[in-house]
Amino acid sequence: MSLRGRGPAHRTLRLAPGRLSFRVRPRPLAVTLLLALLAAGSGALALTRDGLVPPAEVLGALFGAGSEQAAFVVLELRLPRVALGLVVGAALGAAGALFQQLSRNPLGSPDIVGFNSGAATGALLVLLHGDPAYVAAG
Repeated sequence: MSLRGRGPAHRTLRLAPGRLSFRVRPRPLAVTLLLALLAAGSGALALTRDGLVPPAEVLGALFGAGSEQAAFVVLELRLPRVALGLVVGAALGAAGALFQQLSRNPLGSPDIVGFNSGAATGALLVLLHGDPAYVAAG
């Protein structure tokens, strides 16, 4: 498959002519934006789950115009959990991509390479030969 008739596979974005420019690939950028929108949409949907707080009150609580009860449920209970879930998911995805890049194997995972066995061996050694006060406290 050739890219001759389709134009360049990337575009150059110049912010300050002669000083700052970036190579931008349109397809990965579009996929990233689409996935970010899907993540934001699922996060917004998670704020309205269970029907306890209707979507209109969730929006009001997010912008400071909702009732005190809705603000507590949305801002104190649900929003931190949704934000943490999105951050942890992104961190796990980045860790998996980094692991695959370091092992140079697109199917690489810790259980295939043998890191799970190594981690279990390390934990066993700490339990057997570690500081008893530290092991008992943990």
